[in-house]
Amino acid sequence: MAEKLPPEIIEGLECVSRLHEQAVCDHEKCREFSEKLSALLVRVEDMKFYRMADRLMSILINCSPKEASHCEKATLVGEMMKEVTKETQKAAGK
Repeated sequence: MAEKLPPEIIEGLECVSRLHEQAVCDHEKCREFSEKLSALLVRVEDMKFYRMADRLMSILINCSPKEASHCEKATLVGEMMKEVTKETQKAAGK
């Protein structure tokens, strides 16, 4: 079962999930996604939502922005983001 996260964290997850959809073929957006997800991870850890922090860390492990090449794990990272976002929305009753 997903942890019940505060609305601002859920909104942050939704935002980075949408950003990832735009980032697939755009290196700058990809880099922005990675940075925003990293910042969100720090906030989640500070709030002691360790299960969610572990999941976000797993996503970041698979995310490595590269210049001038397509992300090999874009589909995997996108699916992981969708799953996490969906679970948190469900836990929040959205």
